[in-house]
Amino acid sequence: MGNDQKRTLIAFLLIIVILLLWSYMAKPPGKKTTTQKEIEKIDTTKMQPQNMDYEHAVGDTIVVDRKFYKIVFSTAGAGIKKLYIKEYDVDLVPESGILCVTKLFDSIPDFNYKLYDDSIVFTREIDNKRFTKIYQFSETSGFILRTDYPQSIKQILSFKAGLGITEKKNRSDDLRHFNVFVRTNKLQNITKNIKEQFIYKEDWQWLALRSKYFVLIINNLGTKGYTEFNRIAQAIDYQTINYAYLGCAMGGNTNRYGVEIFADYNVNFLVLFLPIKHSELAKYNKGYEQITSGGIWGPIERVIILILNFFYSVVKNYGFAIIIFALLFKIIFFPLSRQMLISQQKMQMVQPELKKIQDKYKNDPQALNREMMHLYKTYKVNPFSGCLPLLIQFPIFIALYQVLSTSFEFRGAPFILWIKDLSVKDPYYILPIAMGVLMLLQSLMTTVDPRQRFMVIMMPLVMIFVFLNFPSGLQLYWFTYNLLSILEQFMIKKKILS
Repeated sequence: MGNDQKRTLIAFLLIIVILLLWSYMAKPPGKKTTTQKEIEKIDTTKMQPQNMDYEHAVGDTIVVDRKFYKIVFSTAGAGIKKLYIKEYDVDLVPESGILCVTKLFDSIPDFNYKLYDDSIVFTREIDNKRFTKIYQFSETSGFILRTDYPQSIKQILSFKAGLGITEKKNRSDDLRHFNVFVRTNKLQNITKNIKEQFIYKEDWQWLALRSKYFVLIINNLGTKGYTEFNRIAQAIDYQTINYAYLGCAMGGNTNRYGVEIFADYNVNFLVLFLPIKHSELAKYNKGYEQITSGGIWGPIERVIILILNFFYSVVKNYGFAIIIFALLFKIIFFPLSRQMLISQQKMQMVQPELKKIQDKYKNDPQALNREMMHLYKTYKVNPFSGCLPLLIQFPIFIALYQVLSTSFEFRGAPFILWIKDLSVKDPYYILPIAMGVLMLLQSLMTTVDPRQRFMVIMMPLVMIFVFLNFPSGLQLYWFTYNLLSILEQFMIKKKILS
């Protein structure tokens, strides 16, 4: 194998390795969101109705059906048994779990309740004084939560059950994206701090529990106390794990996370449950969008998703939007690809002479290097020019991988025929196999040395294995990209030979 091809192969494998490491570490139309100014206008002192006639319903469940969501409450701890987002057909509460539970004196009391048009009020008598817990449904994607008691009382607001897994088709991939964020004067991802329990004693503006596509955000409107996070080890059915998913299912995070808020006096929170879309989260002007950060690739990711959304607005299909993006990407980087392919062609041409020089000066490294440089100069070959295009495109490859693997826009988005969801793998593995075939054809077009036949066959097989369980949106992109590369290669080669 020629030195140029070795360098290209090493650069390509480096991209795959970094994708592996990155994956390991790493707006509904017309829907109204609540801005920070609207949040500040909420008067929580007027939330509690006057002269209420409380109903006694120990152990009961209450259903609150709003326009965008449905919540099932339990009188046990005045908690939430189901938090169903209608538009996305998901319940954020885990099976057999309960969120937003009030614990008093280390136990979960039963509450009485009264249901109103815009709120539900739970009460409990403690030492002949009324403890009140109020949910006010003043938000399209959340609620104000407030407790009221005339004197200091130790209470716990528990979200210890954590968020549930919403992506049933790919549970292991969903689990890899469970994280915990705390916003003080800056945003902190504290997931790695949570071994079993992690006590956080600083004051915070908001905290967030996130899964791959959804986030539960608790805004602190004045509550004092401390916070304890907990890790929930998740049982995994290893027979359903996608072992080919770049090792992501075999490693990475397999935990969910919960939180309990300890308060000495009344609590006052704004709780939001939202899809993880950068543009939607940014509208709140609270820094929520920072949880979507792709690190140094984040700005590139946002540009890519803006372009894909623009194409989607035209063709109304994210699969076709991906194809158009691949074409655009090829057009923009055509000069670089042309340079790389021409360099490969020239390197193929000088291989016989290069082999003679290597055999002749195999025991004289200095002479070998001198003669190789002379050969390259004679044929005007730059041995490093083939790697440059890959290095320049590398940040975009990484950002595109992140976008097509994790963006909410592709969740449940169909393409055509058998591809019903671009966020999950091709159920029949047609796209990754077709991509591998195209890679084989592309390699055969540029390889003339029979000694390279093993590598020519093995690389496509490896890539098929790597891509088998990638989201079909990513598989579609690479299939399209390889098809366009073959056409590009054919045109460039014809021009060289003419």
